[in-house]
Amino acid sequence: MKSSTLVEFGAVKAMTPLRVLILEHSRTDLELILVHLREAGLQFDYTLAESREQFVRALHQEKFDAVLADCGVPNWTGREALQELRDSGRDVPFLLMTGTLGEEAAVECIKQGVTDYIVKDRMARLPLALRRAIDEKTLREQARQAQEALAVSQTESLRQFAELDLLYRSLPIALAVFGRDMRFLRVNTEISKVDGIPTAAHVGLAIREVAPDFADAIEGYLRRVFQTGEPVSNVELQGGTLHEPDAVRKWLCSFYPLSGEDGTVSAAAVISLDITDRKRAEEALNHSETRNRDLVEHSIYAISRVDADGSFLDENAALLSILGCTTAEELHQLNLLRDVFRFPEQYAALMASCREHGKVKGLETEWRRRDGGIVAVRLHVRMLSIPGLAGALEIIAEDVTELRAMERQFRQAQKFEAIGQLAGGVAHDFNNVVGAILGWAELGLEQNRANPQVSERFSRIREQAERAATLTRELLAFARRQVLQPQAVDINSITSGLVSFLDKVIGKDIELKVTTAAVEAVKADPAQLEQVLMNLCLNARDAMPDGGRLLIETEMVDLDDSYCRFYPYVTPGRYAVLSVSDTGMGMDSETRERIFEPFFTTKEPGKGTGMGLATAYGIVKQHGGFIHVYSEPSQGSLFRVYLPAQEGAATEGAAPKAPVPAHLEMRGSETILIAEDHESIREMARQILLNLGYRVLSACDGEEALKLCEKESPALAILDVVMPKIGGTAVASKLTALFEGLPILFTSGYSQESEYTAPATANACYLQKPYSPTTLGRVVREILDRRKPRKTSN
Repeated sequence: MKSSTLVEFGAVKAMTPLRVLILEHSRTDLELILVHLREAGLQFDYTLAESREQFVRALHQEKFDAVLADCGVPNWTGREALQELRDSGRDVPFLLMTGTLGEEAAVECIKQGVTDYIVKDRMARLPLALRRAIDEKTLREQARQAQEALAVSQTESLRQFAELDLLYRSLPIALAVFGRDMRFLRVNTEISKVDGIPTAAHVGLAIREVAPDFADAIEGYLRRVFQTGEPVSNVELQGGTLHEPDAVRKWLCSFYPLSGEDGTVSAAAVISLDITDRKRAEEALNHSETRNRDLVEHSIYAISRVDADGSFLDENAALLSILGCTTAEELHQLNLLRDVFRFPEQYAALMASCREHGKVKGLETEWRRRDGGIVAVRLHVRMLSIPGLAGALEIIAEDVTELRAMERQFRQAQKFEAIGQLAGGVAHDFNNVVGAILGWAELGLEQNRANPQVSERFSRIREQAERAATLTRELLAFARRQVLQPQAVDINSITSGLVSFLDKVIGKDIELKVTTAAVEAVKADPAQLEQVLMNLCLNARDAMPDGGRLLIETEMVDLDDSYCRFYPYVTPGRYAVLSVSDTGMGMDSETRERIFEPFFTTKEPGKGTGMGLATAYGIVKQHGGFIHVYSEPSQGSLFRVYLPAQEGAATEGAAPKAPVPAHLEMRGSETILIAEDHESIREMARQILLNLGYRVLSACDGEEALKLCEKESPALAILDVVMPKIGGTAVASKLTALFEGLPILFTSGYSQESEYTAPATANACYLQKPYSPTTLGRVVREILDRRKPRKTSN
C-alpha cells in the first residue's frame, strides 16, 4: 500500500519528498505516525507494509530514505525487519517504534544497528528523530564520498608524480635545479650523459666544476632569475664539458624561478636542449639556399613561378632584364597572359599542354616587354602541385632574340655561299666552252668574209657567245672568283667619273643628284666598284618606269661592337659608304629576301637577267664589305654599300676621323620613345639606349607609340618615317601637340634629301639608317643637351 503527503518545510529537502517505508499492522498507530509527521511539516511519500512479505517486496522494488518499523507485527518483529534490511546491503536509517522498551533493550537495539527508537506514547519525537537520522546518513555519505575522492586523488597524484619523475629522469632534455648558492640540487639522466658525472654526484657541485665553458653565462642568468623572479627563455649557449672539452656543442637554455608559498625564489630550474645537430642542419640548409639563390639570381635564364591567374610570384634578375623591368614591383604589375605573351592563343596552348603532360620543354614564343619591345624566348614550363600553389607554373625562359636573328642571317649567308659555289663552278666550266665557241666563231668569220651569208651566221654566233661570256663573268663576280687588282680608291672619284655616263643611260624623266662627303680611301678594284655603282643605278632606273629621282651619296661611318652584335657578318671599324636611292615602286619583305640571288628578277621576261644585284653583292663581299637594303612597297628603295676604309692610306680630300665621344658623355636618364617597325633595328636601338642609362618606350608602329605616351611623358621621340598604321610625320604632329617643344629625331633608310623623309623643323632632326650605337648615343645626347642644360654627372 502506497500513499503520499506533501507538506512544505524548510530543513529537509524542501522540494523532494522523503520516501519512507512504514512497517505497521495497526491502523490507529499508522494514523498517529502520519499525523505527527505532517504536523512537523515533513514532505514525504510512504509505503505501508503490514507483513513480512509486503516489507520484503517493497524493499526490493523501491528505494527508501528511511524505514519506520513497529517493534512487533503478526508472526514477525521489527528486529527481524532490521536484519532483512541489512541483508539487502542498503544503508537506510531504521527507526524502531515500540510500546515499551527498557534501557538495556534500547542499548541492544542500537548495537544491532537501529538508528533510533521511539516509544509510542512519545510519538512527538518521531519527526525530530527522522530528521536527525536523515542528516546523519547524509553526513556519512558525504564522508564516504570525500574519502573515496581523497583516495582517488592520492592514487592519481602518486601516478602523476611517478610519471613526472620518470619524465624528468628520462627526457632527452637536460634538466637541472640550482640553489641560491649556484650549486646543483638535482639533475636528470641527460645531464649525466653529457658531462659524464653520475646523477647523484652532481648534488652540491658548482657549475664551474662540471662545465666551466658555460659557468659565466649560466651564473649570470641564474643571478638575474633570483633577483627579478622572472624567467629567462631561449638563450643560446655553446661550449665543451670536462668530459669532452673539445666537443663544442650548442644548447638552447631557459631559466625558471622556483618560488615557495611566501613568493620567495628558493631555487631555479634550467632546461637545456641540445641544438648542435639542428644548427648544423640549419647552417647546411642556409648554405644550400644561398648557393641555389645565387645560382638563380646570376643565371642567364629567366626563372619564375607564376600563379594560375598569370600573376608573377617571384623572379630573378634575368627575368627583369628580359621583360624590361627595373624592380620586382614593376614586374608584379604585369600579367603573363594579358601583358607578356604577344599572342594570347600561344599561352592558351601552353596551359593546355601543361595540364595534359605536366610540363612543356623548348616552346618558342614571343614576349612583349614592359617598354613595348618584342623578345623571342624559349620556354621550359612545369605545372606545380605544391600546397597553396595549385595550378601555378614554374617557368625557365631563355632569350633567343639575338640567336634567332643571327641564325636568319647565317642561313642567308649560307644560301648565298651555296649559290655562289654552284654558280662559280658552273661559270668556270662554262667559260671554257664559251671560249671555244668564241674562238671557232672568230675563225669562221675571218675565213668566210667573202661569203656574206655564212659570215653573218658566224657573227651571230660570236654575239651570243659574247653574251654568254658576260653572263659567265657576272656569275664569277657573284661567286667572288674574279681576279681583282686592288688599289687605294676614292669612291668619290668613282662616282664623279660615272655621272656623265649615267646621265645618258637613265633617261631624261629621272632626276639624277649626287651628294658627296669627304671619305677615306678604300682598297678596291676601281673597275669592279664602277660595276657595282652602275648595276645599282640601272636597277634604280628600272624601278622608276614613270620617272622619279635617283640620289647617289657618299659618307664615312664608324661601326662598333654593339652594332656588330646585331649583324654578325660585320667587322667593327670605319667604313666608306656609297648609297643609291630611288623613288620607285619599292619592295616587300619577300622580295627583299631574294634580290641578291642569281637570276632572280621581278622584271618582265626579256627585260633582265637577274644578275645585276647578284653581281654587285658578290663584288662587295669580295672586297670585305656588305650591303644594306631599305625598301617598302611604293616608298622607293635605298642600297647602302659599306666598304672598309684602308688603314694608313688616304686620298686627297679624305675626311679626318671624328673623335669618338666618351661613353660617360653620352649617358643619360631621360625617357626616350622609339617607334620603329623593323624589329631588329628597334631592338638594337632600345638596347643601345638602355645601356646608356635611358628609360625606353618601344613601339612597333605609330599607333602603339601614341598609346604608350598616354601614361608617359618622353623627353625625346625617335620616329621611323615610314611605319604601318600611322607614319612618323603624323605621329610627330600629334606628339608635339601633346608635349609642347618635344624634340623629334626622324630615322629612315632613305637619304635625308629623299621625298620620303620628314620635313625638317626647329625641333626635328634626321638620322639616316643604318646608324652605329655611338652615332645614336651622340645624336640623342646632343638633342637633349640642346633642349636644356645638362647636370654634371658623377
